[in-house]
Amino acid sequence: MKEEVSQKKMRLFRLLWGIIARPRATFRYLNESGRRSWWLPALIAVIFVILPIIVASPIQARLVREAVAEAQAIMSETLSPEQRQQMELAQQSAASPLVITVFPSITGILGLVVGWLVWSGALYLVGMAAGGHTSFGALFRMVIWAWVPHALRGLLQTLYILFTGQLIAHPGLSGLVADNRSVSEIVKTPPTTGQLLASAFLARIDLFLLWNLALLVIGTMVVTRLSGRKATALVLGLWLLITLIALAPTLFSGLLMAQFTSFGG
Repeated sequence: MKEEVSQKKMRLFRLLWGIIARPRATFRYLNESGRRSWWLPALIAVIFVILPIIVASPIQARLVREAVAEAQAIMSETLSPEQRQQMELAQQSAASPLVITVFPSITGILGLVVGWLVWSGALYLVGMAAGGHTSFGALFRMVIWAWVPHALRGLLQTLYILFTGQLIAHPGLSGLVADNRSVSEIVKTPPTTGQLLASAFLARIDLFLLWNLALLVIGTMVVTRLSGRKATALVLGLWLLITLIALAPTLFSGLLMAQFTSFGG
């Protein structure tokens, strides 16, 4: 019995390696015989969504306290004692474990599951319209396996934070448009909506995203039996649409900030 369990574990980890080394053959096997193995990459993805948040929480709390203290120092001359007390309470709330760790972990997990469902549903609907033949369940399992690169990114982010004691300030390519001014300068002159959108968009782009998209193309080809050209167009088109929708809150907040800035001017 123990030997059988050990063999199952070895097979699961061989599948993980197969997604990295031989994705096409591995997706083919998973689609035909490995339909119950999707829980492993799902569990790993959830773990490495939460871990970077947990290891970053003490640093995040310290940075929040410092930012509030700096803002308080800037406005100290105009603040009444009651307003100072309110800022101190806001500082305590913003740096609490509930805000720093629990809420981001819950929203991270929910975002992960919703992302899988959105990708699976969109691939199913558009794939069927393009002439593919498969089921929603098969695509859902494929999408979860294609998320292995994001789990590896979470692992590397966790290790980076642990060993350096620093947050990842500019994820992806967002460092190309990073705003390195001090808090006081940013408060006086907030970034434009275009800068916010550029930073949010570039933060999504890295080698792990490209790897994820490549796996989605390969998996879509295997599961739906679409051609490489159709699968590539389908995946890239859906990624662009999903990304534009995800940037909508950034656009809204940027426009709102610009409106308040114009009123203040």
